[in-house]
Amino acid sequence: MELMDILNLILAIVTGLATAIPLAIKLVEYIKIAAKEKNWGTLMQLVLKLMAEAEDNFATGAEREDFVIDSIKAMESTLNYDIDEEAIRAMIKAVADASKKINVKK
Repeated sequence: MELMDILNLILAIVTGLATAIPLAIKLVEYIKIAAKEKNWGTLMQLVLKLMAEAEDNFATGAEREDFVIDSIKAMESTLNYDIDEEAIRAMIKAVADASKKINVKK
């Protein structure tokens, strides 16, 4: 093989790697996002279950919310989901607000 052929081969390999590496990085990011989205329904079901449990066991809304957050944090590894505490708190608030509107006594 001539030196020019070897250089062309090396250049082709480097070009291929330069294209493949960013694609691989994007694929990994996409897989992580897909895994999180897949587990969102599971997380929502868990929040609702824990909210119902907290309703029976704690007197104040703050205590109930802390119970739900602490319980979810304890289960974070089994959920395969990075817990965003503020997002969970917003979810709890939205569910509680909706519940107050639905359960209005007339």
